[in-house]
Amino acid sequence: MECDSCKSSLGGLGAARLVRKPKYGLGHAPLDEGHQIGEVRLVQETARKQSIFTINAFNVPLEDIAKNGAEKVRVRYLIDERHGSGRFALRLYAVEKGGHTPLDEHAYEHHVYVLSGRGLLRESKETGPMNPLQAGDTVFIPSQAVHQFSNEWDEPFVFLCVKGNPALYLSNEQPTPSVPGRNYC
Repeated sequence: MECDSCKSSLGGLGAARLVRKPKYGLGHAPLDEGHQIGEVRLVQETARKQSIFTINAFNVPLEDIAKNGAEKVRVRYLIDERHGSGRFALRLYAVEKGGHTPLDEHAYEHHVYVLSGRGLLRESKETGPMNPLQAGDTVFIPSQAVHQFSNEWDEPFVFLCVKGNPALYLSNEQPTPSVPGRNYC
């Protein structure tokens, strides 16, 4: 088998998988990005084995959020691409009294679990009623949903946030919904 463009032999790639990329074109791609065969792109599997990563959250630095619109918000970046997680990131946020995250809207989804304190969730650009949150509450924020977390109480508002990697949302392809189940963990 050979690349349509460069005519390189692809027999020595070892373990590889075929990935359908009809919009990719028939041009050559560097070996680490794959080769094109008709409308199928051959991508070499990485030999790197991912390992399980563990860390205590208190050993991760607590950093101020350096994003416009955020006030009195600190975060611990627990798990992300630096640890081998290419699809999701896990963060631990603490919003102090009078603080708030930026009023945000973006392609990637969030899942939030409130650990302690109380907070408010703003769900529109207009000023209006906010959704109260407390320990044990869970929140799903879909793609492109306006959102902002704030704290009006003395105790810090602390929550975990799982977010999708923005790179997952660059294509126009929609994921196929799966059948809900409990046997996936």
